[in-house]
Amino acid sequence: MAKGQIRRLLIANRGEIAVRIVTACRKLGIEAVVAVSDVDRHAMAAQIADRTVCIGPAPAAESYLNMEAIVTAAKGTGCQAVHPGYGFLAENPKFQSLCATQHLVFVGPPASVIS
Repeated sequence: MAKGQIRRLLIANRGEIAVRIVTACRKLGIEAVVAVSDVDRHAMAAQIADRTVCIGPAPAAESYLNMEAIVTAAKGTGCQAVHPGYGFLAENPKFQSLCATQHLVFVGPPASVIS
């Protein structure tokens, strides 16, 4: 991978924001992998994504807020980057730092700015 080039992106969010990120990925030639909870497997974002990966059960605390599950999903699907969308982990500096330690690009500001 050339420096700065993202070929596959994990979208760690749901709903309209995930749909918008998938659409942007398609325009940029980036493969979109959508992280889904058990109940979001058939949501619009999952239907239009190149791939989906389940990150846990329906409660957000057990899926979309589970940092380890999201990083494991990103690494397990060969993603180079994670887009947190908004809400959930987008404003969590610990998540940005975890992505960095796992050599995953965090699509968003650095932890110092989030803090």
